Amino acid sequence: MKEKEMRENEETKYLNKLYQCAEMGTIGIDAVIEKVKQQSLQEVLESQRKEYDNICEEIVSILKKYGCEEEHLGKMAKKSSEMMCEVKTKIDDSDNQIAKMMMEGNNKGIIEVTKAKNEYEGEDSEIKNLMDHFIKVLEDNLAEMKKYL
Repeated sequence: MKEKEMRENEETKYLNKLYQCAEMGTIGIDAVIEKVKQQSLQEVLESQRKEYDNICEEIVSILKKYGCEEEHLGKMAKKSSEMMCEVKTKIDDSDNQIAKMMMEGNNKGIIEVTKAKNEYEGEDSEIKNLMDHFIKVLEDNLAEMKKYL
């Protein structure tokens, strides 16, 4: 495999990791937003969902430059996440519990994106900037959820 192709494979591999992290965020929000009682929390979650959508759009745009398409999460990962949200909110569907679940998801996202950033050896500054932006978004989301505990 040529060096350029190997580099492009690395770029698309990390872009898809980021895409799937953002997609997981949207799945988590979609699974709980209907159960939220406080209008302000619902608005915060809607705003966070839009941010994940924007990140996904940016990733798709970069992937197109490499002649690739996004790789969605597998059906099992989606179903597992949705079922976990369902089980946790069956036990306790308070806004406090939903905020806690969102914080756990953001923590996982911070870990995954930071890990990807540390492993990424590519040269694409657009990808590096996107990783930094994504981590900041996740950290901001985490801080915002603390208000609802």
